[in-house]
Amino acid sequence: MKMKYLGTAAAEGWPGAFCRCKYCDEARKRGGKDIRTRSQTLINDDMMVDLPADTYMHALLHNVDLTAIKYLFITHAHSDHFYPLELAMRGGAFGHNLVSEEMHIYCSYHTKNHFYQQAGMEIGEDIDEKLHWHVLHAYQPVQAGPYTVTPLPARHMTEIPLMQAFFYLIEEGDKSVLYMHDTGRALDEVLDYLQKENKKVDLVSFDCTCGLLDGQENGGHMGFYDAKMLRDKMLARGICDEHTRYILNHFSHNNGMLHKELCDVVNPEGMDVSFDGMEVEI
Repeated sequence: MKMKYLGTAAAEGWPGAFCRCKYCDEARKRGGKDIRTRSQTLINDDMMVDLPADTYMHALLHNVDLTAIKYLFITHAHSDHFYPLELAMRGGAFGHNLVSEEMHIYCSYHTKNHFYQQAGMEIGEDIDEKLHWHVLHAYQPVQAGPYTVTPLPARHMTEIPLMQAFFYLIEEGDKSVLYMHDTGRALDEVLDYLQKENKKVDLVSFDCTCGLLDGQENGGHMGFYDAKMLRDKMLARGICDEHTRYILNHFSHNNGMLHKELCDVVNPEGMDVSFDGMEVEI
């Protein structure tokens, strides 16, 4: 399984679109791995997690064929993870000769409703009929081509209880990724489920919006210390082992840690730091 981080920032991007704080100014000066766009990840060449407004630029920068995406998983309806109007361009007069004419979209019931509230007036019938929606329920795995994907309840969007946010266990053959964005620390019931089902994870992508800030996870995100705590719990339960790889991802400029500075702290702890365009072979 191949995984490519297309965007690795929180909602504002880094540097923030309307920000001149010292961390955003420094990111502008450094460029490279310190330029972070909104969160999105590509699995192999046919599966994508989330569809932010930066999707078009991701495709240009990282040579992604969006017409080849067959399976789209949406974590939640926040705008930095789901920009419904992008899909209105998928056909009609806007898009021709798609590699995959059909797209299967997986999300919560209310995220699907959000799509039609936002894009319903824009999307053509010929485009809409090629979008196949699959409503997800926590702990109920779905088969998307070669992938078995289990939606797990995230601690996020708690201000809108009906808008269930998910993070995902993604399995292909004997390889697996636990993709934990956006969420605070996983509920004990999630760990109970993974342990009961004897799930062994090859890679964990941890939400690290808060960087080295401590005690922030109740806001629906995590930081490095939360990720360490959760890693230790999963090791103790046998969900992870000495071969599991850990990557921190999804960063806010408010945490004040640019790429190199964060690497200096977390690499000795056995964790890597994502950047836009980072490719991982699992």
